[in-house]
Amino acid sequence: MKIALVGGTGDIGTGFAVRLGQKNEIIIGSRNVDKARESAAAVLQLLGEAADVRGTDNAGAVAAADVVVLCVPYEHLVSVTADLKDSYKSQLVISPVVPMIYNGSFFMYQPPAEGSAALQARSLLPDDVKVVSAFHTICASALQDIERVMKADVFICGDDAQAIDIAMELAGEIKSLRPLKAGPLAASSMVESLTPFLLNVARKNKIKDAGIAVVSERKS
Repeated sequence: MKIALVGGTGDIGTGFAVRLGQKNEIIIGSRNVDKARESAAAVLQLLGEAADVRGTDNAGAVAAADVVVLCVPYEHLVSVTADLKDSYKSQLVISPVVPMIYNGSFFMYQPPAEGSAALQARSLLPDDVKVVSAFHTICASALQDIERVMKADVFICGDDAQAIDIAMELAGEIKSLRPLKAGPLAASSMVESLTPFLLNVARKNKIKDAGIAVVSERKS
């Protein structure tokens, strides 16, 4: 697949590029083309020149892609999505975006009026674009470590069965991540809110690179 990483020069974008670039064509997007190209070159050093990774502007990345991953902080979601609206044409958009704040003591989930970042993105994108929310509880630094076995679950919300299947397939390409269906796109707020919860638990208990896995307690 051709996967565009919008705002993909940061930690989470680099993580997706390193992990998904082993089997897919990766297009790292940025408002700064030179920065996107530098990030692509760094990823190629890790994956080898046989990998298909390049950098370009966000609009060009979206227009060329089958799947778009929104790697921007929440505060840039509205402006970036609105600016790129004309570049979309029936792509699948994956949103790992979380609207949260740090109040000086702990992280708090602070959703927009639409109810979640995923629903806000849905309201800003063309109708023929499918939106799935996923990867909210996956640690960016762990994602960047290509040898790391992550042992975590990816919770996926969406309204289109085929779009969910594609997101699950991509999540399943990453070592030991298990994709789990978590409900329709309207349930995204519950999954997004796990990120500040997880960060608070990690900080209070000094847990590095925390993730979440669902376990089944079966009687022996």
